Amino acid sequence: MGQLEVQNLVKSYGSKEVIANISFSVRDGEFFVLLGPSGGGKSTILKVISGIEKADSGRILLADRDITNIPPRDRNVGMVFQDYGLYPHMNVFENIAYGLEARGMPRAEIATRVKESADRLGLTPLIDRVIVDLSGGEQQRVSLARALAKDAEVYLFDEPISNLDPKLRAQARRDIIMLHRMKQKPSLYVTHDQNEALAIADRIAIIAQGKLQQVGTSNDLIQNPANLFVAGFIGTPPMNLLSGILATDGQGQLQVEFTPGLALTLPDYWNPSSLNYQGKRVVVGIPPAAIYPAGMAADSELQAPLSHLEGEITFVEALVSEIIVALKFNDIVHASAVFTGVDESELDIGSRLRVAIDGGQIRLFDPETELAFQAAE
Repeated sequence: MGQLEVQNLVKSYGSKEVIANISFSVRDGEFFVLLGPSGGGKSTILKVISGIEKADSGRILLADRDITNIPPRDRNVGMVFQDYGLYPHMNVFENIAYGLEARGMPRAEIATRVKESADRLGLTPLIDRVIVDLSGGEQQRVSLARALAKDAEVYLFDEPISNLDPKLRAQARRDIIMLHRMKQKPSLYVTHDQNEALAIADRIAIIAQGKLQQVGTSNDLIQNPANLFVAGFIGTPPMNLLSGILATDGQGQLQVEFTPGLALTLPDYWNPSSLNYQGKRVVVGIPPAAIYPAGMAADSELQAPLSHLEGEITFVEALVSEIIVALKFNDIVHASAVFTGVDESELDIGSRLRVAIDGGQIRLFDPETELAFQAAE
């Protein structure tokens, strides 16, 4: 059992269901991220865990204690809000101390905790300043210091750095990770920014339209998406999702035909799971990193069977350590590739490029259920 257990959580506002029977666990000391589009129910999950909102049904267990119907002040939850949740008429000391005073903690202990938290986050010179006189970055640090001063059983972060500019955001992210490592308690972090999630999470839960789509590590989600939503959402650029007909060639080799003369050969381990799809339409998922310029990598480095296709380069974007290339095949099929170790000057828009596709990274999806096929072991 995890340190935090969310079991079959349901929450509606009127006729709109915003949390649809969601369950997950966060282990002790784990940094767990809820990732998904805005309006998908992520922040509502945090509000229900903290007690700000009440669930329609389901249970919340924290350190093996059922806190589902316990008042917020008795849940021992630390929360950092997107708008920081500070009291503008109070100074820094009073804001950090507020939650401790509400719990009836002795003044001497409050003073010690506030001082330690302020020191950790560089707030000591600002300790007597009122909140309205602080910058956004300083207010965010006060919010973190308030959470740090509290010995909570779980820490909840609701898009805490989304209002900061990029430079302050990077520092704030480091401060949050520092707080998490100091406390070694479960941390639950909400964001719609997948780059942020992939950088900081131990595990990620993808939430969309109130539903839990998949839970896993960054690699799990990128390499083995559970459904078409996850495949099309995660990754920059995301997995290429191409529709085609599943069939076998003259040698009995399984393949997907996109257009006449344009087909992708599939590894044998897809045979058992695709028996009912022969002659039917499927969706093929090809990670951009599974597409290589032909001849760049030795065949031994890629997983057979290799498919070699020739396409036209329609777009090139050079980043620090990689190049994103958009390709068009047969004037119909479009795909994105991510190349490393390739000279940008060799990739001219409008030119033809022959590529190899690593068969071991290909994934298949049912176009109706949108679920991924399970490959045979």
